Amino acid sequence: MNPFDRARRKALEVRSQLLTHCAGNCPSSSELVDAIEDVVELAIEPLPAGHFELGTGEAALKRSINTIYIRRDVSGSERAYLLAHELGHWFLDFVEAQKTISQLALLNPSNAGPGATVVEGYGAWERQELQANVFARELLLPRDVAKQLWREGKRSRDIAGQLQLPLELVRQQLADSLLLPDVPIPPPTQAPDPSPAQRTAAEAREHYTNVVAGPGTGKTTTLVHRITHLINEGVPANKILVLTFTTKAAQELVERLRIANVRSAAQVWAGTFHALGLEFLRKYHQLFGLTPQIKVADQLQQVRLLIKELPKIDLKYYLRLQNPYDWVPGVLKIISRLKEELVTPERYAEILAGLDPAAEDIALERQDIETLYRAYEQVLRREGWVDYTDLLVLLTRQAETDRDSIAQYVDQFDHILVDEYQDVTYVMVELVKRLGSATRKLWVVGDVRQAVHHWRGASIQSLIKFEEAFARKDETASIQRYTLDINRRSTPEILRVVELAGRYHQLEQKIPLVSVQPSRAASNQAPVRYLCDSSDSQTLSIAQAISSAISKGTLYRQHCVISATNAQVDQLSVDLAQLGIPTLHIGDLFQRPEVRRFLCLMHLISQRSPTALIGLQENPELGMPVADIDHLVSLSKKGTQWQRGRWIGKPAEGLSAEGAQTSRNLANLLKGMKWHTRPWDFICDLLFEQGFGIPDLDDESTARQIDRLAVWLFLYGVRNGDGAANQATISQFLIREDLRRRIEHRPERALPPEASAINAVRLMTIHGSKGLEFSVVHLANVDNGRFGIQGSTDFFKARKELLLPPEALNSTQEDRVYEEAVERNNLLYVALSRAKDHLNIYTTAEEPELPATVRDRAAVVLRKGVQASSARNASTVRASGSLAFQVITYAAVDSFMDCPLQFHYAHELHLPAEQEIDVSARARTALMDALERVFRDGCAPDGAFIDVWTEKRLPDSANDPNLVEEAFAAFNRGIGIQRSHGARYIAPQQAKIGNIHIELPWMLEGQSGTMHWLRTGTNLYRLSKDVRPLMLNLGGKRCNALSLHSITSGKQEDCVPSKAPGSTTLVKAVNSLCSGQRSPMQGKQCNRCAYRAICTKNL
Repeated sequence: MNPFDRARRKALEVRSQLLTHCAGNCPSSSELVDAIEDVVELAIEPLPAGHFELGTGEAALKRSINTIYIRRDVSGSERAYLLAHELGHWFLDFVEAQKTISQLALLNPSNAGPGATVVEGYGAWERQELQANVFARELLLPRDVAKQLWREGKRSRDIAGQLQLPLELVRQQLADSLLLPDVPIPPPTQAPDPSPAQRTAAEAREHYTNVVAGPGTGKTTTLVHRITHLINEGVPANKILVLTFTTKAAQELVERLRIANVRSAAQVWAGTFHALGLEFLRKYHQLFGLTPQIKVADQLQQVRLLIKELPKIDLKYYLRLQNPYDWVPGVLKIISRLKEELVTPERYAEILAGLDPAAEDIALERQDIETLYRAYEQVLRREGWVDYTDLLVLLTRQAETDRDSIAQYVDQFDHILVDEYQDVTYVMVELVKRLGSATRKLWVVGDVRQAVHHWRGASIQSLIKFEEAFARKDETASIQRYTLDINRRSTPEILRVVELAGRYHQLEQKIPLVSVQPSRAASNQAPVRYLCDSSDSQTLSIAQAISSAISKGTLYRQHCVISATNAQVDQLSVDLAQLGIPTLHIGDLFQRPEVRRFLCLMHLISQRSPTALIGLQENPELGMPVADIDHLVSLSKKGTQWQRGRWIGKPAEGLSAEGAQTSRNLANLLKGMKWHTRPWDFICDLLFEQGFGIPDLDDESTARQIDRLAVWLFLYGVRNGDGAANQATISQFLIREDLRRRIEHRPERALPPEASAINAVRLMTIHGSKGLEFSVVHLANVDNGRFGIQGSTDFFKARKELLLPPEALNSTQEDRVYEEAVERNNLLYVALSRAKDHLNIYTTAEEPELPATVRDRAAVVLRKGVQASSARNASTVRASGSLAFQVITYAAVDSFMDCPLQFHYAHELHLPAEQEIDVSARARTALMDALERVFRDGCAPDGAFIDVWTEKRLPDSANDPNLVEEAFAAFNRGIGIQRSHGARYIAPQQAKIGNIHIELPWMLEGQSGTMHWLRTGTNLYRLSKDVRPLMLNLGGKRCNALSLHSITSGKQEDCVPSKAPGSTTLVKAVNSLCSGQRSPMQGKQCNRCAYRAICTKNL
């Protein structure tokens, strides 16, 4: 049971008592709360607004006199919520003689930014407020009552009016009751008695204790017993600090203490490192020039803040003409790593200066990173933002440089407990060293073989050098290591394989694996490795193994398919679903059909063109003929009265009868909705007023349960503000999400506890599976490249290591290589150890390319995987009828090679692409226009550049000097190419491939006959391959020499005609285009696609 389940259970218990004083089973809120004084023996006293007893809120519970004070001027629905909330405190809090104050803002959707929402400051106060809120909702409108009222035809506003409830409360209860599986509230479960080793570790008396807890050995149980022991020994609960890596872990910890009746358990500060830092900044904001409403910048906000600064920054490597969304996210990841190591811009420069000289491009990029780091820190402080790392850095630095100013905060704890200590970063270790009173004791639990976060800054040195680090700090203090020795999770057969992974390990020589004993009897079921000959064979083998296990009595939800990367998991989910295996993997939430329909409606009322109608065609009431959509798109180009959904419900000459009816249906559905409506209100009204988009409530199939879960996740995903305590409008939300995809930011979406009831196979990455266990584990894609000591080669990773040398990360090259090898071994160790009863391993590589663990025939049974057919059975979308063109631009062919469906939308349906266009893209377009005026029209160069720049309304040199300077340099580079070759302007000409004529843009022809194609992009490699078959018949003749020029970077690629055009990517693409192939192609280009909301691909 989690704390919120307990709140719901208690609320239903109290409601049943209150109902005995009401006329029926569904009383109004006022009738229900009026019974409080009779049932609970609490007095309710109205007070005027501003009364000192109310503090800054609208209601207050004063325990000492059993009284709830409440503002007398609040509405009936607000009164009910406030009283129910304080009643929640009365029953749930373990706090005596304390006043709690409630505010109506606690009920409303989160106004905190996405950054602060992710951090979730779950100290004692935050936890109690959230629990009281859940209690209030369930007391006033239980989920089963909300669902029953809905089935009777009542809608959210009907229910709010009938029962005198706040609309927000009704919406939240309807969301949970209609969209989540109906799961009985589980009873509380007691923690098992500790083993002798657990008890010894829990009762350790040393100043510094390191508990080694291997997988399945009861880490959390030991942590619970440690806290229980401390409190029983007389340590005040508020003197205990427990730092975790997830809010869920903190919740579970405190709830276990409550179930065990540990007094004052709620006063233990249990939460994440970042939550502690957030609480600190809220209390000491004035030290850093911040406001109490801390603005935590998420990844997108960080990118946007730095991009706004680019006009003021002089860079040497990065180009202002490049789209900053392509490179700024990477720079910020480097900056974040430096901050995690407490390395300032100045220190970064000092470290680099002490290293051997680097190649010129690396040196320039390093210099730019330092410059951008300084600018980023300045804009954060100037605009009053902090990022995630600041939550730790600011507290750590303040404790180091001016401890007296925050002594009351950092000295309040006598006992520091840290969970998952193997995952701490350098700044976390430094923070732990500075927390607590002079006599504090540190107790950490972790396992160096489960450290799998080196890629984000965690270092195994935190455990390897634990004794060294703290002995150096306090030579007289006692330090001890304890080991938990019983595995309660896995069968002996599985545990044997796990231990093999722990011994065939890079760490074995330094830290030998300590054997643990299984608590379970032998199952006589050895782990199995399936030898597969392809990825298709692997998928078929997994599906067959799952089906076989299901036939023997296991449930789908007891199975978990684990693989190393998100891309692998996404593909496995698609493939298994096609084979009929139900899978619980949400994937890209915004691409799910049940979510896309909401996005299409949002686009419809916020974008100029009604292209989103394409995405609604499968809806019987909202589908519109393509001819009508084309007509409305044309009308949207004629004036604002046909844009942003203003045409909906109005007569539009030229629409068919079917199109006019769809327009009326949309008007009824979207009545009152505008582009500036809040997304939360928009989705709630569609769901809970119109009943639109709720998957069939009578269909309890696994597929429909997952559909409803996806809608729930989407609904709560739109609930957060923009990071500055403002609720986004629909337009702002869509822009933000478009940019989030552009920077490849994939938000983590935690499933609610109710999702555990869905009978479907779980799929997750190894990192996502950490801390979980499953009856049957299927580990896919096992090879040495991912899990071996050597690993695979990665060019981009190698370059990043040059920009972030180990010296800048408080490390050495030797340690970096060693830790990366350890992490690869750890990934296998962690993945294997998730299994309880059955373990299946799947490989497609040759034997020498596999980890030794899975090759051990004594521990792992080898079986041949299912043979796959040679041809993959994939559906293909084809265009109907004959092609509507014989001439096509190269840009159109290029888009087809990226994605045939995107080509169809843009170049056959001619749907406008509405996206936020960065100034760099507009500048590049202006460059080519200005050069064409010079070469084609004979305009003077300087005048042409200025004229086009002005016409495009681009920033002048006073506002963006670097952009103007770079653009003018690129423009002059183009002029120089023309002059150096004595080249003349060649108007757009065609190249023939089969029956298709491909029109290329204008070029220059030099005196030698060489064609010169000027480009503004910096990567010429793909184009240099694609242009070769076009040279065979360019402008009706063979072109023997063509040079590609990047006027932005100065690079050049010389091309010759293709000798085997039929084997080239371009010719194959043209053949596919002519055959009518229009299937979607998944890849990185999806993150930039303007038609993503209407894309019909299934993920």
